[in-house]
Amino acid sequence: MTKLADLKARHMADPAFRDAYGEADAEFSVIEELIRARHAAGLTQEELARRLGTTQSVIPRLEGGRVSPTVGTLRRYAAGLGKRIRVAVV
Repeated sequence: MTKLADLKARHMADPAFRDAYGEADAEFSVIEELIRARHAAGLTQEELARRLGTTQSVIPRLEGGRVSPTVGTLRRYAAGLGKRIRVAVV
């Protein structure tokens, strides 16, 4: 059986795959950060939704990566946690 690391290494040799992987990795990093911040604030999805004036079902869509949130949405999410967002171009 092929190990995941070997499979990844083989596919990373393909520039198109490498680019797509980098884009997906960036999206997952944002999602992980959202979830981490909510947990650090000690809030459930329902509690955060109430703070944002929305329904609980919106939060798992954001945290599950099923939508591409706008910067405004990310700002509202962060504000609901008592935080702010910071964007960096590297």
